[in-house]
Amino acid sequence: MVLTGGLGPGDHVVITGASSGVGTAAIQTALRVGAVPIATTRGEGKRKRLLELGAAHVVVTESEDADDLVAEVRRITGGAGADLVFDAIGGPGFARLGDALRPGGTAVLYGWLDPRPVTLSMNWPQTVHTYANGALARTAEGRRRAAGFIDSGLRDGSLAPVIARTFDGLERIADERP
Repeated sequence: MVLTGGLGPGDHVVITGASSGVGTAAIQTALRVGAVPIATTRGEGKRKRLLELGAAHVVVTESEDADDLVAEVRRITGGAGADLVFDAIGGPGFARLGDALRPGGTAVLYGWLDPRPVTLSMNWPQTVHTYANGALARTAEGRRRAAGFIDSGLRDGSLAPVIARTFDGLERIADERP
């Protein structure tokens, strides 16, 4: 979000799949740089937890159609649209996220939860990046910058692992099988 997407203070960022591990880390990262995290989630049951984790706003996509998502982001941003979208899903729904961007906004696609082809928004101009952690980890400079950001965030408490559940002994891990 920061290096690839250019996220900065005061920017509004839409984070899809916000209750996932990457999503919760994205909320913390947005807050750390002074941005405004707008979390999306499929179910109403996750709204309260996302707000507790620091999301400034939560949009529940299960109960809202694509036009509602765009309208809600526009409402939150005073009509301007989001500066950045950080998307874990992809697929045809990627276009509606582009519709929620301000003119000249940026979308970063880092996941493929929807394996169908990605559709782009006609809300131009916009910048679209794809991202994978491996790209940052390939170079010594990338590793140095990532480690510095993460280490300083862990030290000052702005970044912290979110633990959903703990188990009493490794033998309990089988309790999680589908």
